[in-house]
Amino acid sequence: MIHFRRTIQIAPGRQADAVARAHEWVSIYTQATGIDIRVSVVTTGTLGRICLSADFESMSAADLADAKANAHPDWKALGGKQEQEVRAGTCAQMTETFHDEIWRYS
Repeated sequence: MIHFRRTIQIAPGRQADAVARAHEWVSIYTQATGIDIRVSVVTTGTLGRICLSADFESMSAADLADAKANAHPDWKALGGKQEQEVRAGTCAQMTETFHDEIWRYS
């Protein structure tokens, strides 16, 4: 069993927007793959981060799910919208701050 976790820095004052956008991504991912992703925000330590986490049977299952999600038309449309927000400087997530961790249950 594999546990995947991605953390992203949130732009100052934009936590509600970042959480709403994360739930949009999660909804599309779940629709395309059937896999649930949890959305969390940090409450102690370095504030202003959001975490997306999910469990997969294996790395190949995670790769297959990612491929399905990336091929979904709604995923592509939301990606285009977010790219425009990044270029305009209005994105709730700080660019280039993604941090991925993959853990194996033992």
